[in-house]
Amino acid sequence: MAVRAHTSDRSTEGVANVAAQLVRWPDLALKRTRRGIGFRTSGREIVRMSGDHTAELLLTTAVIDRWARVLTDCRRVTPGRDAGWVTMTIEGKADADLFLSLVSVAIKVNQASR
Repeated sequence: MAVRAHTSDRSTEGVANVAAQLVRWPDLALKRTRRGIGFRTSGREIVRMSGDHTAELLLTTAVIDRWARVLTDCRRVTPGRDAGWVTMTIEGKADADLFLSLVSVAIKVNQASR
């Protein structure tokens, strides 16, 4: 389950601004790829950013199942390409704040599962 925002009022608060914040997080390591950038924790990729406003996050299937209704209701999350991943469009400060909060959850669940 992943969330995508569909609005025409795009803000400057996009993936680049979120990535600039994530670079400073001690539990994350930046990794550049030919598709964009990603972030790893405990050797596992948990964030993929390949566009100006779209990011993917490894929340794990267990978290997605447990939070399915909340993620669906917020209208920002849609299923990702791979199991356990969600996709989110980041178009404003509220989206960025939500994504950063979900990254915190992803770090915790992915470090615990190792």
